[in-house]
Amino acid sequence: MGISIVVCVLLVVAVSIILPLLKGAGRAGTYKARQLMTENEAEFFGRLAVALPDHYIFPQVAMTALIEAASGDKKTAHSDRLRIAQQRTDYVVCDRSCRVIAVVELDDRTHSRAKDSIRDGRLQQAGLRTVRFQSNNKPSAEALRAAVLSPAAVTPVQKAGLAS
Repeated sequence: MGISIVVCVLLVVAVSIILPLLKGAGRAGTYKARQLMTENEAEFFGRLAVALPDHYIFPQVAMTALIEAASGDKKTAHSDRLRIAQQRTDYVVCDRSCRVIAVVELDDRTHSRAKDSIRDGRLQQAGLRTVRFQSNNKPSAEALRAAVLSPAAVTPVQKAGLAS
């Protein structure tokens, strides 16, 4: 009788563990639509479109669409991928052949200079230039065009010597 009680308890425990896993396996989840950009980002997107009419501008691009882990070591590469897996850029500016000209970031009070420096450094390692603008001091279309298209444009982070 002692063994049958142990088997029953184990069966109940197994079912209580496995059943929730099976229920969630086919679950599609619950979702709702969200805005692609904030009003502030959408307004700046309009400025970029006016400033760069001969270019493609893509908002909210995943970092993994732009850069990939370069390490030959599988563990290190996996770790490096995870570091950027949830990150997005504000805008990516491309020429008509879809070659990336620059990554454009619109910084507001939620941005961290230290984190931005690390992100910019990762993009720079891959040969991609980041151009940053302050949300509370948006430039004119002409200034935007000059900053984004200037091959010698240097980000504020690079000027400060903080980029790696």
